[in-house]
Amino acid sequence: MSTVLALAFISLQELFEKGLRLWYRPFESWEAFVATLSRGPSVFLSLESKTGLLYLIAGFLTALAVYYIYRRELPEEYRGSALSYIFPRSIYTHPSAIVDYKFVGFDLLVRFFIYFPLVAGTGQLVYVMLNSFEVDLSFGLFVESHYYVRLAIVTLIGIAALDFSVFFSHYLLHKIPFLWPFHEVHHSAEVLTPVTVHRNHPMDDMVNGIVYGVVGGSLAATYTAVSGNVVSELTIFGLNIFTFAYYISVYQLRHSHIWLSYGPIMSHIFVSPAQHQIHHSIDRKHWNKNYGFTFAIWDWMFGCLYVPKEREEIKFGVPEVDPADFSTVPRLYFLPFAKSYRRLIAMIKARSLRFDFDEVAQSARLAQIPESDVNKEQPLTVRTSYAQPK
Repeated sequence: MSTVLALAFISLQELFEKGLRLWYRPFESWEAFVATLSRGPSVFLSLESKTGLLYLIAGFLTALAVYYIYRRELPEEYRGSALSYIFPRSIYTHPSAIVDYKFVGFDLLVRFFIYFPLVAGTGQLVYVMLNSFEVDLSFGLFVESHYYVRLAIVTLIGIAALDFSVFFSHYLLHKIPFLWPFHEVHHSAEVLTPVTVHRNHPMDDMVNGIVYGVVGGSLAATYTAVSGNVVSELTIFGLNIFTFAYYISVYQLRHSHIWLSYGPIMSHIFVSPAQHQIHHSIDRKHWNKNYGFTFAIWDWMFGCLYVPKEREEIKFGVPEVDPADFSTVPRLYFLPFAKSYRRLIAMIKARSLRFDFDEVAQSARLAQIPESDVNKEQPLTVRTSYAQPK
């Protein structure tokens, strides 16, 4: 036990030192500062970014194909030209979209200076800690198999593990009451555009980064123990080949008004853009559905899969909240901390860590109930801005 604690302490110390180095690095020179500053805008250029230029162009072509294939079935408002269908003025100039542009523009400039270093070494920390035990799990069938067989196995396991980590962190952000206010920033978008995918609070990204790091680090350490080799997988432009295929096909339609469903059978295997749009819906029947990223199997296993039978009219946003809460960049950054704190205090007073709530309250602000008004024999009801149906 003492050995494990010692390794944990050393690893945490290494992570802390690495974080300090990452924080300091942008200020070592003017060139380093400019290079760090440019990493923000690069998310719309880099081939390793889900919104890289190549994938945005591919998304446009996919949207174009959807228009010409389904234009006779489109609602009346979308039966104009292809460009007016893909880039409707009412969506891209909507006040919510304007907030998107401001928030994302500012956030991409500061994230690599402030909070990115906090999660940058999580995966490495887990890998180093687990790998330090030097457990030999190797078996001949895997070790002696052909290189490309091992490469295929690692690639498949890698995309499955990554996809589950995305699903699970998303699930936690919805289910843990004091984390929801941070993820609520993303759901508060009243219209969806490809920019909306970056409308994430820093704490939201931190939770995702930690879960990804733990899952990825554990997978890497397990592979090393089994094979005795460093981790490698089949990649294109630094991305798992399956992730690359997703980005260059339909990914950009997830955050858009363009309905594309895979049908009742394939939607039980892969998460379609339509299913993710349903996840953003304020309709009660859509609440807490379709957390998945690529594969729908995780939603099916956790009982939260929703497969549309036909096109559905969807209104995006968060139900029963004050729109002013999400109207400015400072509010998007700082108000979630206050909401989360009040929710956490209410949970502590209630002596309850229940993850499911089924009430919708006006805004995310928890009512401050005087102690004299609280019935000691009844648990305190935590009213939320986003229903968590049982």
